[in-house]
Amino acid sequence: MSEDKYLKEKFGTEGPWKVPEGYFNSLSESIVASLPETEPEPLTTFSDLSLWQRIKPYVYLAAMFAGIWLMINMFHNLSGVNTLSLDNPPENIAMIVAEHDPSEFFAADNSLFSGSDYELEMLVGSNYDSIEDFEQDFDYEIDPRYDNIKI
Repeated sequence: MSEDKYLKEKFGTEGPWKVPEGYFNSLSESIVASLPETEPEPLTTFSDLSLWQRIKPYVYLAAMFAGIWLMINMFHNLSGVNTLSLDNPPENIAMIVAEHDPSEFFAADNSLFSGSDYELEMLVGSNYDSIEDFEQDFDYEIDPRYDNIKI
């Protein structure tokens, strides 16, 4: 026989404590009656607040936005992504990509592409004359809505 069954047989499932009849009916009234009388605090108006108390929410909001801006700026600088500028126009980038051999954009085992999305697009565009050739090589069917796109 398990220990639980033994205890239930010996002592039963009823607890020895009982709540008096009507106890919960009068509980809230007795608690309220035992509380001391207090005066409600007067409401403060906007004119009662000091200058700092009035502008504090706006200062906190400005500090939050400044912190977010600094955090984004820091992550951008740590990522190493350079933005385009007049010293490095997009035409120069396109010429540099066009001058390189497409095989340079593949990893050593030719199974993983190590270049950017733009380089991959240029590589695929230079190797396929039609969508049908692409579909055949990759065993992939392009959505019919895109059939009229020229590569």
